[in-house]
Amino acid sequence: MLMFKKEKRVVKLVLQHVEKTAECVQETTDRLKSYVSGDTSSWDAGSDIYSLESEADNLLREIRDLLYSGAYLPLIRGDIYRLMSTVDAVSNKAEGCFDFFHNQKPDIPADFRAGFDECLDLTRDCFAVFQEALEAFFGPKDKTDKIRKHCRAVGELESRIDEVERNLTASVFDASLDLSQRIHLSQALRRIAAISDAIENSADELELISLKSVI
Repeated sequence: MLMFKKEKRVVKLVLQHVEKTAECVQETTDRLKSYVSGDTSSWDAGSDIYSLESEADNLLREIRDLLYSGAYLPLIRGDIYRLMSTVDAVSNKAEGCFDFFHNQKPDIPADFRAGFDECLDLTRDCFAVFQEALEAFFGPKDKTDKIRKHCRAVGELESRIDEVERNLTASVFDASLDLSQRIHLSQALRRIAAISDAIENSADELELISLKSVI
């Protein structure tokens, strides 16, 4: 009976963790879209992003402690913790991306703003789809098809982000800009794309756990 209570507590914490991560991704993409458009009026602090990332870290520690105390069977404890560690990496990448823009302030020429915006919009969508897959896994059973569908959609969105990044980087290096600015812009794009890389890693881990639950 105690084990089932712990499992319910783990699920509650997992859902709280993924919600905090979603908020962190949303806040990051919102701030960066404002920056790319040239509006830095709400740019200075970034405290919301740091707080959300810190709260996600704290929730992960609570999940780990509950798993150590006996929630779930031993064979799946490591899988759940590994999955949630990859989710936690998403908020870390979002925070790191915000830090890059906040501290280094790359100059985004007007010709490239639409491409940056597209990457940011796709990144937000990518995590939203992953969140649906994770909630399906920890919700009512017999959701394998839904999980696979959403995880596949995560991969498709991540591929689109890679394509936008690749094409935009090529355009940046074809532009008549200083080499230092071209390199800086490509680094900024890579920081954004790293968020969706982390989301895809989480989706891969979720699919593996889901496969183990198929009878």
